[in-house]
Amino acid sequence: MREADLLRFFTTIGGFLLGSLLLALIIVLSFNPNFFALKILENNLSEFGEKPKNSLDKYLNEQLAKEMIASPETLTYLGFDSLNFLTNHNSKLDDNSIESSYEEYLFNKTYLNNLNNVDRSKLGDTKYNLDIQKFNLENKIVSYEAFPFHFNPVSQFFGNHLSIIEFLTDNHKIVNKRDIRDYLHRISAVAEVIENNIKYLNERAERGIFSPKFVYEKASKQLSNIISLEIKSNPIYISLENKMNELEISQESKEKYLSDVKIRLEKDFYPSYEKLLKTLQKQITFSREMDGVWGLPNGDDYYKHRLKIYTTTNYTPDEIHDIGLEMVDTIQEEILKILASEGYNISKNLISLYEELNNDKRFLFEDSDKGRQEILDRYTQIQTDALEKMSDHFHDLPKSEVIVKRIPIYAEESAAGGYYQSPSLDGKRPGIFYANLFDVKATKSFGMPALSFHEAIPGHHFQNALNQENQNQTVWKKFGYRTSAFGEGWALYAERLAIEIGLVTDPYEMIGSLQSELFRAVRLVIDTGIHHKGWTREEAIKYMMENVGSERSEATSEVERYIVWPGQACAYMLGRIKIMELRETAKKELGNSFNIKDFHREVLMNGSVPLTVLEEIIDNYISSKKF
Repeated sequence: MREADLLRFFTTIGGFLLGSLLLALIIVLSFNPNFFALKILENNLSEFGEKPKNSLDKYLNEQLAKEMIASPETLTYLGFDSLNFLTNHNSKLDDNSIESSYEEYLFNKTYLNNLNNVDRSKLGDTKYNLDIQKFNLENKIVSYEAFPFHFNPVSQFFGNHLSIIEFLTDNHKIVNKRDIRDYLHRISAVAEVIENNIKYLNERAERGIFSPKFVYEKASKQLSNIISLEIKSNPIYISLENKMNELEISQESKEKYLSDVKIRLEKDFYPSYEKLLKTLQKQITFSREMDGVWGLPNGDDYYKHRLKIYTTTNYTPDEIHDIGLEMVDTIQEEILKILASEGYNISKNLISLYEELNNDKRFLFEDSDKGRQEILDRYTQIQTDALEKMSDHFHDLPKSEVIVKRIPIYAEESAAGGYYQSPSLDGKRPGIFYANLFDVKATKSFGMPALSFHEAIPGHHFQNALNQENQNQTVWKKFGYRTSAFGEGWALYAERLAIEIGLVTDPYEMIGSLQSELFRAVRLVIDTGIHHKGWTREEAIKYMMENVGSERSEATSEVERYIVWPGQACAYMLGRIKIMELRETAKKELGNSFNIKDFHREVLMNGSVPLTVLEEIIDNYISSKKF
């Protein structure tokens, strides 16, 4: 065969093979694009963490990628826009159907069975990852099997009716026309999400499980507020309009897209919210009389289960209640000492002294837009001042910044005093400290530093941003597990740390910090009081006002939060207690060798862990420093 013929032959065969491969690729992409998306995601995730060094960590990473692929909102939140051509995830919302919950349950069962076959004795330090995920999966499986309808997904404190709006306005990036079209699709997808909520509520009702009356009333008010918004006043409409104004697209295109938003809001969004409102108004007639979950089927076991999940301990409700009572007495004594030194008549009862402080104009802001902006500016300055001191106490500082924003007006009336949202993985979206400005009188200047230290620097922002930026642990270790005991325990520890390093010098700000600690101690008493000892909502509100000095609006919002989120409020103080205990143990054992920077690195740079695992980590750290 001549050389030219031979070349032509191989070229033909090569072309045929290449064409065949491309055709096969197109077919696979057509029928299973998620397969390729999963592989790309696994590769992308490797950029954000250490490459697994053993089969267990590799398996954990793979399972995490599967969970992420199944969550369009997670992919958007973490900024994996490069996958959108395969997954179209930026045009979708998470599947919150009852059927999806069952699929997740089956996934977790298989996952746990596989982990149970792992020989822990051969893992070294990786054994912690095995322990963490087995604990996590066991809790999820019990939740589904024993208490599938105990939790209310639509309440005054949280729910898709609120989070969807925040997600669309704050997390859906719009930098081109494709993003705009995806945004429009997501608006239409809201209807299915809300319909799934309605189906769940109806299934819950068929089992005789209802929430207290105020939950339906306040969630209904939120829905009514949203429904009453004119199209052009809807945050979803406003957000798109503002973001398009930053793009170089024609006015004609802008008007077309805004017209499309209007149609989708009218056709899909508002009708679904109206249907959900009618469901709540129907179920309110069956609302349960008791506020605590003790009145639900297997309510006592449900509460113990939630305490285990949130505190990662085996404390009984009675033990937690007693810890709270003891701490309340101790902290109140500290507050009274400061008030006496400032000239207050401490022969008065504590609630009278609190009223004097709360009504002192020195500590209040003007109830106006100007006053609210002053609050946001003050929080920003507190964070700036705190950051300047952190290098003396931490080896590692976050690269991502944190900003302060107001909690959206449509949600603030029933929201907490503040909360935090992590930055995106790529750092392009900063961390956000959301401050509640609904009742300006509830924000006293002397209480602001403690809340800022908790939510931002060196609290949640340090914990979350450092965890995301840490390149010395696997991706699963960063994102595979979350626990309130660790996260909220650290944030409360951060408040005390801020005092220790000199960020709180004013006696009134010290009172504010102590009140914050007292607030969390009181939570131990109230949460267990409501859900275990049969306290009513009014008894709990009264206890909080008398012992913390909260305004009624703040006390009401907090107590109602504990009612719809049983057990979570206990995580804060129990987590802080454990971190403080471990630090004191390290100081005692290491003496002059103890370094606060080293301790903080051990606590923060090993991911979110149950308190039992954190104790093991610190014990190993102490042993390594001794030899």
